[in-house]
Amino acid sequence: MKYILDRSYADKLLEWAYEQNPGPWYEHSLNVAKASQRIVIELVNKGYQLDINLAYNAALLHDIGRYKGFTKSVIHSYDGYQYMKNLGYMGNAIICVTHSFPCKNEHIEIAAEWSLVPEYMKKELVEILNEHSDYDLYNKVITLCDALADAEGFTTLERRLVSVGLRHGTNKHTSLHWKGFYGIKYELETLLGKSIYTFLPEVEKSLYTNI
Repeated sequence: MKYILDRSYADKLLEWAYEQNPGPWYEHSLNVAKASQRIVIELVNKGYQLDINLAYNAALLHDIGRYKGFTKSVIHSYDGYQYMKNLGYMGNAIICVTHSFPCKNEHIEIAAEWSLVPEYMKKELVEILNEHSDYDLYNKVITLCDALADAEGFTTLERRLVSVGLRHGTNKHTSLHWKGFYGIKYELETLLGKSIYTFLPEVEKSLYTNI
């Protein structure tokens, strides 16, 4: 599966997308990439065969579907998938989708405002998730880091989830979505042998800022 390995090319794509739709998602993307790089470096040090540039670029472009403007629910994931697919980078395209689904292909319907997603998008998103339900380390790291970084920097999982919930709302199934993130966090911390927060400098500062 093809991924973008050239950082300068990934940077140009992000800058282009930001020009189409300026917003805090840009800084968020930069911070997700930084967090992902830090964790992948530690995994490499533990002996896992991972490409640091691949991880950084995939994290940097995970929200590139935002170039189309503000969209509710996971529509930006679909837009990002189509954009990266058309460029020929299927690995990046898939991560544009998987980062929005911490439960993989389970409980897909609990995604934020899933009812707002057009039926043809739902159909393709479900097909993608069913085909790629066995998340590799790249998918897991980036999915978790998406929930550990905002536009201001690194943050705790709890703070990020509450922030998203306040902005987009919650429902009776939200806890299942949250458990997906905690499952990935536990798995990665088991591999790393320590808390994920030890790799995120100044994460504690987020505790003293307003959501």
